[in-house]
Amino acid sequence: MNTSASLRSPGPPARRAAPARRLGLSLFVALVAQACATTGHGPLDSSERTGEAGSVRLILNDPTGRPGPSDACDTEVCTALLELLQGAQHTIDFAVYGIRNQTALVDALYAAQRRGVRIRGVVDRDREGHNYYASTDEVAAALGPDVVRSDHAAELAAAEAELDRTEFDRVPQCERPAGFEGPLQCLVYDLGDTCLVAAHAAHGQFESEGDIMHNKFFVVDGRHVWTGSTNMSDSGTGGYNANLVTVVDSPRVAAWFTEEFEQMYVHGRYHRQKRSRPAMETRVGDTQLELLFSPQDRPITRRVRRLIRDARERIDVAVFYLTHKGIAQDLIAAHLRGVQVRVILDATSASNGYTKHELLRAVGIPVVIERWGGKMHMKSAAIDGEWVITGSMNWTSAGEGGNDENTFVLRDRALAAQYHAFFERIWAWQGEQFLTSRPGPESRDSTTACTDGVDNDFNDLADGDDPGCSDNPPPQPRLPGWRIVHKAEGVCLVDDGSPLQVWSDPG
Repeated sequence: MNTSASLRSPGPPARRAAPARRLGLSLFVALVAQACATTGHGPLDSSERTGEAGSVRLILNDPTGRPGPSDACDTEVCTALLELLQGAQHTIDFAVYGIRNQTALVDALYAAQRRGVRIRGVVDRDREGHNYYASTDEVAAALGPDVVRSDHAAELAAAEAELDRTEFDRVPQCERPAGFEGPLQCLVYDLGDTCLVAAHAAHGQFESEGDIMHNKFFVVDGRHVWTGSTNMSDSGTGGYNANLVTVVDSPRVAAWFTEEFEQMYVHGRYHRQKRSRPAMETRVGDTQLELLFSPQDRPITRRVRRLIRDARERIDVAVFYLTHKGIAQDLIAAHLRGVQVRVILDATSASNGYTKHELLRAVGIPVVIERWGGKMHMKSAAIDGEWVITGSMNWTSAGEGGNDENTFVLRDRALAAQYHAFFERIWAWQGEQFLTSRPGPESRDSTTACTDGVDNDFNDLADGDDPGCSDNPPPQPRLPGWRIVHKAEGVCLVDDGSPLQVWSDPG
């Protein structure tokens, strides 16, 4: 099932207040502004920012009940894009991780080009010049020489410079967990009377593959923007993964995306080479909107963490990866102060040596690991029935600090209610089975994962060829673990009484 909401443009402006009423109105506005200032939510609280006619549409793709990836364009995340491409009159600019199948969308690009629409595109390529998705090269060749460009040159330059893209401890302050070989991350979270201690590392040797061009956005005719977590693929727009798309009708927002696109396409600036610009905030229809790009705008530090810290009642999180230690700290702190926090996490990422979901569970935060065949591919949250965080950015240090990404912060009660309702539905579908454990991403526990023809756990085996789908599946890879230690006089202590330094990142 898909769900969307289309918001109307604001009506005509109200008449000016009569002179006798102006003093009272001014006092009321001042009081409201003072109240808003105390919430700590930051720039988007200003009701005085210039707004514009237009609309913001939120589309949430529910993958439950779908048997596998599909080339059909029968999901709302796909048909919304198809309508924009078929209606394009002048320009289509796109930045996508890659393309796999999706015949209807690809044909719509070709048809637009034939009728005179200017097409420009950007995709990801690794250091060898390869793209992850099978149809990317074919589509790029069909659109013509130099129509589709990539971050390949930037990747080669970064490889030569040996850029450091990790948030791992340079001088480890904790003991490496046995059997984990990757860079070590030491974590100590203050829980009040006790402390939560963990040491995280990858299962094997950690090899950075460099930063990626991970955006998924289209800008059509300098007015319409389609963006979110959804790749242009049979599992993304094809509907097999849980995904989110935001469709915005706004020349101003489209101009911001075009500027970002041209940094890459025209000027060849990707990843850490890109330049920041003044804050991008506006009201579109009924929605206050803020846009941030990675890595230059630091979306996790500037907005995501601050919104979590300011939450008062409820945080619903649906994400692919959750390895950022600062976000984990903020979610734990929100839970400890009485905020209802819930998380839905992808089954593949739950096996990552840096995943933070076990730490959240350790303090009592309910985290369910998805059990449908596809991915929990969203990078999103709704907070207090008021805010929605969307975009292409995984909640990782690489998502904020190296990859090309976009993040929307939407303040709109109708959109937040839509997100919370969607979250409730897929949370209920999951049941309680994997609130304390996790299913194998390629296993019979993950519904269609053993019949979908997809290598869901990235071990080069699919369906019946994968041991996870056998009658005697192997146990899930273990995670590094955690422990609770006591405090004395406000200091966290290990078993021998030695003090631990509490890790804290103000963000």
